[in-house]
Amino acid sequence: ASAATCGPSCGWPTRRWISRVKHFFIISRNEDESRRELIRRLTQYIQQKGGVCSCAHNPEDGRPGEIAVPEGTQCILTVGGDGTLIRAAQNTFGSNIPLLGVNCGHLGYLCELDRDNVFDAVDDLFADRYQVEERMMLSGSIAGPEGRSPETQALNDVVLSCSAGIQIIQLTVYVNGEHLYSYNCDGMIFSTPTGSTAYNLSANGPIVNPKTNLILLTPINPHTLNSRSIVLDSSDEIVVEITPRRKDITETAEVRFDGSHKMMLRPGERLTVRKAKQKTRMIQFSNISFLERIRIRMREN
Repeated sequence: ASAATCGPSCGWPTRRWISRVKHFFIISRNEDESRRELIRRLTQYIQQKGGVCSCAHNPEDGRPGEIAVPEGTQCILTVGGDGTLIRAAQNTFGSNIPLLGVNCGHLGYLCELDRDNVFDAVDDLFADRYQVEERMMLSGSIAGPEGRSPETQALNDVVLSCSAGIQIIQLTVYVNGEHLYSYNCDGMIFSTPTGSTAYNLSANGPIVNPKTNLILLTPINPHTLNSRSIVLDSSDEIVVEITPRRKDITETAEVRFDGSHKMMLRPGERLTVRKAKQKTRMIQFSNISFLERIRIRMREN
């Protein structure tokens, strides 16, 4: 079926949808017994409805775009938790295929489905009852005397931390070529709006609507009284370098993209973080607003 527009009469916001989903691709973190059974039942259910379904594992530290998505795929179902969905967004980056998370672990912010309602969701996908929401991603690379690393993407955040464990590190930050500040801290978080409720929140960063386009810069345990999170425009380019504090010690930092894809940042090198060229598309069913979701999470915690 061609893309359609749903009006107020159907109870959904007026929005352009994509065609009915019949071709699914399931990505799981691992195959323990309970997940194997759920994936088997999902695959059988989709095929009984006349759909196509294939499956793959989610490489824990795969390179962006590493998973080969079957041609014709209309929806990527992730079975696991928020981490599985985030890793799938990295590993299928560039495919432009919407993702839908089935939660099999702890309560999270990204996975909308669970074991009880996933089959009803498949019915809704076949019947064209869904929306697609876009989430911005970050892209980062490290440049030094030996050249520049390939760009790596993150749906939640890019986190820089001292590789020597619990130790202060001095980080000098530039925004669009202009010096911003030199932080004495344990590290730095560069977060998307989606990632504002992840590590950024634990570091006392602000919660922002995931539909917005901006970059959050949040220092980790800053050793000063006036260092707070800074909200930057999504078009800004952020460059970070290590400022050595002692001549007798070579300080290095780890850079992780959504908790994986570890790189090392050394003195003389620069980490560049910017908005990724493509976004992650996520399927939504619920009409619950962002504020209502936050209110629910606050009551639960």
